Amino acid sequence: MRGVFHTDDTDMKLDIDFVRTQFYQLQDEPGFIFCSSAGGSYVANQVNAVMEHYNTHTRVQPYERYSTSREAGVAMDRAIDGWAAALNISPSELTIGPSTSMNTYVMAQSIGTNLHPGDEMIVTNQDHEANSGAWRRKAEEKGVKIRQWSVDAQSGLLDPGQLDGLLTEKTKWVFFPHCSNIVGTVNPVREITDRVRRNSSARVFVDAVAYAPHHICNLKSLGIDGYAFSLYKVYGPHQSLMYVNRDILHTLAPQCHYFNTGHPRQWLNPAGPQHAEVASCAGVLDYFNALYRHHHGEAPRSATGHQVQMERLHELIREHESRLAEPILDFLDNATHVRLIGKTHTRDNDRVPTISFRPLKQSAREVSSKMQALNVGCESGHFYAHRLITDLGIDPEDGVVRISLAHYNSHEEVEKILVALDRAID
Repeated sequence: MRGVFHTDDTDMKLDIDFVRTQFYQLQDEPGFIFCSSAGGSYVANQVNAVMEHYNTHTRVQPYERYSTSREAGVAMDRAIDGWAAALNISPSELTIGPSTSMNTYVMAQSIGTNLHPGDEMIVTNQDHEANSGAWRRKAEEKGVKIRQWSVDAQSGLLDPGQLDGLLTEKTKWVFFPHCSNIVGTVNPVREITDRVRRNSSARVFVDAVAYAPHHICNLKSLGIDGYAFSLYKVYGPHQSLMYVNRDILHTLAPQCHYFNTGHPRQWLNPAGPQHAEVASCAGVLDYFNALYRHHHGEAPRSATGHQVQMERLHELIREHESRLAEPILDFLDNATHVRLIGKTHTRDNDRVPTISFRPLKQSAREVSSKMQALNVGCESGHFYAHRLITDLGIDPEDGVVRISLAHYNSHEEVEKILVALDRAID
């Protein structure tokens, strides 16, 4: 059995061999390189174990008094309580739903009751459509003015300084992504939220679908009002976690059955939970615990222990992912016939390994097909960031080529991706 690392934290590296043993799917196709994690990650073994156990032994209506039902309820509560602790929020502030697109839609219905003609909200054109379209539609329905915080038309980056000119006393909500699923650059959430607070009384909601696979944040430290991400992109089941600060929850219109309004966790959930899927959300935390123990030993048992664990894992993962992304970014930045979207390097520690580029001599589909034929599983398209792709001057019908890595990818795989890129864009 592989032992726990005991090196000093300052020179610790992610043990990629250990990581890869935690994902059965990585063993299924020798020679195939999966680099489409931004669309949906591989599932950790621990998640599959929880799901299988639930479906095999506790597939009954939970929370009744007989033993199997009690066990089912305990399994679901373990996931809810565990994720609340990991995010540094109360379980009453956590909604688990089938997808971030659905959670965002429900949230839009909830805030709509308090919107009136003449109000304003700010959205970006950097978002996945799920964190843009729902708010835009609700604004149109309620007569609310949309102010768009627009990206730089060449790089795709957002400038926080431009937000000041958009905020007014009429601004009710500001919506933006923690990280774009195309651009790959991390937006400074705390800095942006502080800027919003200084210049308005607006609420802040952040879409973290493209960021959470790389870092599970302490949400209270971000100063936000709402935050959502999809666990099926964080090595888990097809579920979404949404945080809404308890201080504003009851100012929002309930979306649950009327008789459930006394239960905050159900306030923004119009349907019953998917029991096995909710329970298996705990498997993601089981995986993170295994990863932490392997590198650091047992997690600290304190009030801040979960946040310490997530931050130390983030340090390991960020360093590994930066070393994966850097040679690909360098290759594309120096390639003659491509346009690289976003930052060209990882030196500022604000670039996740989601890398998009536009071929200049071929279609994106042609390039991605050539790479797929070389056993490199990348993707092409607009990836639901239709407004962003369009405003970057790119035909959304073809879009960009996207290489999206995660910490389970290896340096050997990156070498093969570079070979495939060289052949595909030549």
